[in-house]
Amino acid sequence: MKTISIIQFLLAFGIGISSLFVLYRIIRYFMKKIYKIENENTAFAIFQVGIIISGAFILSSIISPALNATRFLNPNNTFTLESLLSTYGYITLFVFIGFFCAILVISSGLFVLFNLTKIDEGQEIKNNNISVALITAAVVIGLSIIVDEYVGILCEALIPYPQIPTFI
Repeated sequence: MKTISIIQFLLAFGIGISSLFVLYRIIRYFMKKIYKIENENTAFAIFQVGIIISGAFILSSIISPALNATRFLNPNNTFTLESLLSTYGYITLFVFIGFFCAILVISSGLFVLFNLTKIDEGQEIKNNNISVALITAAVVIGLSIIVDEYVGILCEALIPYPQIPTFI
């Protein structure tokens, strides 16, 4: 088994687990702070599942560019300190882009939904209204599915691939 494959697997797993955990904690903190959700209920759990799945869609789109950067910056599995630091820099940048986009998509999706309807979704989730939680989760997940590919394209565009000469 190639060393690069092991590094790529560990990279994807590490980025995934840490990013989703941080995302979960941030959303949980703000919902509890804003809506004063003291006790856990089924609607809040459904809402949190939607947030985690939404974040997973967006964060999964940065894995391919991160792996491509690892392969491109370390040709023939030759790892030097300079190439490893450069790879780490790109991967860190991609994680920040993915995490920022996940927070942006989730928060803007929630903001738009919460302001377009006549009900207070946060209060309904606090009151264990499962149907509101399902709709809220579906909107956020749907928005993430629409946006996730473009986050990956943005990250891929930042990799310093060599210019291909054009003949005109």
